[in-house]
Amino acid sequence: AHWHAYNDAKTLHRDVSAGNIIITNSGQGLLIDWDLSKPLSVTTKRRRDRTGTWQLMSAALLCNIFTQHTLEDDNESFLHVLAWSTIRYVPSTLSSDARPAQL
Repeated sequence: AHWHAYNDAKTLHRDVSAGNIIITNSGQGLLIDWDLSKPLSVTTKRRRDRTGTWQLMSAALLCNIFTQHTLEDDNESFLHVLAWSTIRYVPSTLSSDARPAQL
């Protein structure tokens, strides 16, 4: 979904998070909640503050409020979602009480 949005519709999602990815009964992943998305052709800010889930935002966006949101920022957010989901859901030797400290 994200690849098609970027390459075909020329749009960035800008709010990649675990809550915005759903898995269908057939096992297909869907990216939802496009209300903060932005066409690549729009370079002006729509809001004064950052959009997205802060815990999953790219380091570049968090370090510089004037940085333009790019494809790499969305991709880094996908990486953070993968790491968060792995710690949260994959069986490990961490107790359920210890897992939140790793997130």
